[in-house]
Amino acid sequence: MSFKQLATGTTLLGLALVLIVAISIQPNLHPHDAMILIPLLFGLYAFTEFFPLKRDQFSISLLLCVDLVLFVKFGLVALVFTSQIVHLFSRWYRQRKFEFWKTLANNGMFLVVNGGSAATFYLLGGTHHDKMSVNLFPLFGYCAAHFLVNHFCLYLYFRQLDGTYSFQAHLNRTKFDIFSTLFAASLGFLVIMLYEGDGLYGLIAFGMPMVLCVYVFKLFNDVWRSNALFRNLAALTGDFSGELEVEALFTRVTEELPKWFERVHCAIFLRQGEMLVPISHSTGCDAHNLHLLHRYLARHEESLLTESMLTKSLGEDPAFAGSMYNLLAVAPFRSSRDDYGFCCLLAQKSNEFDATTLDAVSILANQLSVSYHNAMRYENVEKQSLYDELTQLPNHRYGEKRLSEEIQRLDGQAPLSLLLIDLDHFKKINDTYGHVAGNKVLQTVSRTFEAVLGAHDFVARYGGEEFIAVLPGSDSARALEVGEQIRAHVGALQIPVPTMEGDLVTIQLTVSIGIATCPDDAADGLQLLRFADRAMYVGAKRAGRNRVALYSEEKESATRPREGSPA
Repeated sequence: MSFKQLATGTTLLGLALVLIVAISIQPNLHPHDAMILIPLLFGLYAFTEFFPLKRDQFSISLLLCVDLVLFVKFGLVALVFTSQIVHLFSRWYRQRKFEFWKTLANNGMFLVVNGGSAATFYLLGGTHHDKMSVNLFPLFGYCAAHFLVNHFCLYLYFRQLDGTYSFQAHLNRTKFDIFSTLFAASLGFLVIMLYEGDGLYGLIAFGMPMVLCVYVFKLFNDVWRSNALFRNLAALTGDFSGELEVEALFTRVTEELPKWFERVHCAIFLRQGEMLVPISHSTGCDAHNLHLLHRYLARHEESLLTESMLTKSLGEDPAFAGSMYNLLAVAPFRSSRDDYGFCCLLAQKSNEFDATTLDAVSILANQLSVSYHNAMRYENVEKQSLYDELTQLPNHRYGEKRLSEEIQRLDGQAPLSLLLIDLDHFKKINDTYGHVAGNKVLQTVSRTFEAVLGAHDFVARYGGEEFIAVLPGSDSARALEVGEQIRAHVGALQIPVPTMEGDLVTIQLTVSIGIATCPDDAADGLQLLRFADRAMYVGAKRAGRNRVALYSEEKESATRPREGSPA
């Protein structure tokens, strides 16, 4: 059954129940009472709908309290009329848009709840003319039916929207609602007693203090929520203020920030060159919504950077048609003129973010700017310490570290080959054409090495004109093949370099390469480097340069008996 079918079926069932019950039994109303009391109860009903007693993720609704008075004294028609109008207006006010099927489902559910509760009341012998002491058992039945039918309908809807939603999960959600129902029902019984004893004055005597209590509770809850919000803000900014890895910094924010709200997801986008890239997002923010966010940010990027915080209702935006979200909040942050990003919050409720919330998120974005700046500076310093500035390749220290890590990772389960590459007669290039020409040669061959090597291979500048290439998962045969490719590509280079006199000449060069393989030749990185170095000098350099030599062959040659010597 689809959601639309469920919504339609619920509404039709609710209408049928209401019509059958209302036609069968309807109290006689005095016009004077109806003109005064129904508007008064309508106002109370609207007030309790718009201002529930809410704390954290739980809320105490007093609707059942007004439900009882409306139904017992004025019948099902007055109750249905009041509840339908108030719920319809309340839904529009909170979401600022009209979604036909969701509205139909919501109002249909209230029809079923009201009709089912009324039917239970009548079946248990309740009437509209007896005192509450006579109707006590039917009233308990009304409240129990109200609770059970309401949660049965909710379970059906949640199950339809989320196929993984279990009955046990719904039972866990209803535990607090049992208390809420008992509390509201007790107040409802009290109101009925006051009305039966003192009429309109009893209703006013209850209604005015209730309104004041709800308002005071709302003020208290706002203060408490603000304190909790800024405590969370202090904890989160304290956690990530010392974070020096950019990705970990943003992951921390997207994991923790949605916990401040209900049904809110977070995504962070960074400007990287010409691209605006989603760098981190909370669980539940799927690819479709990331794509919608990316399109919106790309269209309004310049204007967003001038704002400290922007909120946008998505209900009327055709770009977000079909999205589950109704509200967007965007807070920009930046490390420098060209390093900036956006922290985006997507909320399902259109009134999720108030002024205090937006202030807290804006403060968070400011702190994020500082932490992002520090992380970028640390990343640049770390890169300078691990990479060769001239060739932009990893340096000697980082190369040896990666070699040891790869050997440890493979743990002898797969081979690893090391190529030690030396540029032939490089000193002569420096002496003849100058160091500027030598630098150009080093940069050119570095790009050549990167082009030849595979995605999982690793190349580093080992020192001077020497380079190492680490080939995880490659045996000596593949390493020899790669070495020959490198030698051929470098030998084919025509490198234009400036001379010391300012002229431009084209030079060629060759390389000598030594190869050692783990675990066949050596068991650790230092030994592997030493054997590759030996293969390069003995097997390639001494043999005339422009060669690729395997340590295994050089070792075999060294141990082979010379002609005329005893075997």
